[in-house]
Amino acid sequence: MNAQRQKMKMQQKLTPQQLLLQRLLQVPGTLLDQQIKEEVEKNPLLEMEEPDDSYTDEAFNDGAMDDEDGDFHGIDLEEYWDDDDYSYRERQESDPNQKTQQWESADAQSFSDYLLDQLRLQDLDERQRAICNELVGSIDGSGYLGRDIALITNDLILRANLNVSEQEVEQALDVIQQLDPPGVGARSLQECLSLQLHRLEKPTAATTLAITIVDKYFNQLANHRYDAMRNALKVNGEELNAAIAAIQRLNPKPGWGRGDIGKEAPAMIPDFVVARNGDQLSFALTDKNRPKLRINSEYVEMLDTLNSLPRLSPRDKETVQYIKTNREAASLYIDTLQQREATLSATMNALLRWQRAYFLSGNVSDLKPMKLKDIADATGYDESTISRVVNQKYVQTDFGTFLLKELFSKAVTNDDGDTVGMKEIHELLRKTIAAEDKRNPLTDEALTKILNDNGFSLSRRTVAKYREALDIPVARLRREL
Repeated sequence: MNAQRQKMKMQQKLTPQQLLLQRLLQVPGTLLDQQIKEEVEKNPLLEMEEPDDSYTDEAFNDGAMDDEDGDFHGIDLEEYWDDDDYSYRERQESDPNQKTQQWESADAQSFSDYLLDQLRLQDLDERQRAICNELVGSIDGSGYLGRDIALITNDLILRANLNVSEQEVEQALDVIQQLDPPGVGARSLQECLSLQLHRLEKPTAATTLAITIVDKYFNQLANHRYDAMRNALKVNGEELNAAIAAIQRLNPKPGWGRGDIGKEAPAMIPDFVVARNGDQLSFALTDKNRPKLRINSEYVEMLDTLNSLPRLSPRDKETVQYIKTNREAASLYIDTLQQREATLSATMNALLRWQRAYFLSGNVSDLKPMKLKDIADATGYDESTISRVVNQKYVQTDFGTFLLKELFSKAVTNDDGDTVGMKEIHELLRKTIAAEDKRNPLTDEALTKILNDNGFSLSRRTVAKYREALDIPVARLRREL
């Protein structure tokens, strides 16, 4: 017979405020405004005050670092498409063979609408126009045809009840590919570049050679096999170099600059602004400019009035309960936002202390190795809390704006026994590759030797991993004429 037993067990549970704080801590400032507006719309007892536009100067003045004791006082708590391992670089120089055009984008006009507007000017019958419209709907924000011709043909037969052939769809695609911007409607990078080259009105010897290279020797071009191309085309290095320069001036993503199908890139707003005045550092939270929240006084007065009545009707009791519930939720939300601000300030305070030399100089070599645990110990918060604070948060400095998480790096010991940050190795690796002879780029073995000569005992595999982390291709693909 089973006997009933009492068993005591300790269990930690997060309070509603702790759960809300965890959620708000990891939200960047760009998204927090929207969440606050949604909360205000959901809770009638929450209302916004007018924003304070004077936060910056006051916060900077209050947040100055004292040089003598290192204390803070009064702080208010990239590239082109990489296809087939060939990276195209945009050249800002002007090409005499390219038309000089400026794309004027109307408000809220998508890339699809822009193409459809051009189609309306084409002399097409109803059947051709229907096929072209279907093709435009299959073009992505980069300007490429994102679906196979066979699938588009099937959709036209099944959904539009048009008995079309793949050949008709191909012919309609030819119409699309004559629209602006040049290269639109391509099915591959090779076709995109070819379309642009064939649209040039006054081809030169260089662009004529570029057409041949893109149409017939694209694989060799993608793999930087310049000697093979030069021998096959029977041209010298100067002629080949001019043709490749013409190719590099092309746009591998013709849809970019017209909007990504009606979507705009969100604005990047820093969560912290760090100022430097000599040897003094100060910081401000951009939250200071956010409208403050308060409890709606009319509902509070209504609650006081109802509580003063000797007897309440059932409907009045429901009203009292409704106001109390929302007031508690509103107070919790306001308190948690204040706690979020205090946590962010304390964390930034600790980051400035730890990376003081870096914030003063802006030099990567001054960036000390730092882990989440280091800042957690300095603030008294849990590592998970610090992780949420630095998640997707930006800091603006005199030398640039970057993610807070970029301040964290693992420690590496050099041959002298000194501890340096991994970012210093990354920077040395980047500078070494930038200064290499592009006609004979450094292999991973050569890079390893250079790093070892600079006091970093690293294996070739580790150096290759660091190079890949910097999005730098292997030596063969960095080779230039």
